[in-house]
Amino acid sequence: MKENFLQYGERIQMEAGRRLFGSDEPAEGKCIYFLIAGLVKTEFSLGSGSRFTLYLLPDSVFGLMEPLLSCRRQLGAYCMEKSLLYRWDLEGFDLASSVSWELALTAITGLTRMLRILNAEFGERIGLTNGGA
Repeated sequence: MKENFLQYGERIQMEAGRRLFGSDEPAEGKCIYFLIAGLVKTEFSLGSGSRFTLYLLPDSVFGLMEPLLSCRRQLGAYCMEKSLLYRWDLEGFDLASSVSWELALTAITGLTRMLRILNAEFGERIGLTNGGA
């Protein structure tokens, strides 16, 4: 476990079936999460009604985009099994990522992975890509 960047926030434990946050929640009070143990399901929705589910494994940072952009949540997150997480408010995350290059790298890697998956999924659905052919 990468204990060196789990600071300036709080460790929480969530039971299976618990909602961490829902899509379209307002900007204030948003948290950024790091999954230490367990399984989290995220659901990303587009205005057209298209949805995409992505399951996150330990060492994933999520819930990052909306606090940084001060916009409404674009995805919902739910614990699929008993999960141990670490959460920060935006100020705590900024501080933790400024003192830990590992956290910054983990966050960037997670965002990049999610964008590649979403681009492939939604690009095929709306006809921008041909599914890798």
